[in-house]
Amino acid sequence: MTVRYRADGDWRPATAMDLSPYGCRLRVGEDIPRGAIVAVVFEAPIQDGAKTPSVEVPGTAMWARLEGLSFQVGVHFEDSPMGLLEILSVLS
Repeated sequence: MTVRYRADGDWRPATAMDLSPYGCRLRVGEDIPRGAIVAVVFEAPIQDGAKTPSVEVPGTAMWARLEGLSFQVGVHFEDSPMGLLEILSVLS
């Protein structure tokens, strides 16, 4: 799932994997230090021309590692906002 994230700067594109109500793994183009505050914006896929719901979720980088040409970052969400649960239900 393509998302946007921010960690001390501008919004950047990323790929979210292993998405759950309390975290995800991001594939990003930069090293994000452990403990960094990260905001991730998730958008549900467009269905039948309906408006795309989106939600911004704050989290903390729990781990990061270089894999090939990109970085993988594990992000833990403190809370699971209702908007994220709605997006997860669309994806399942």
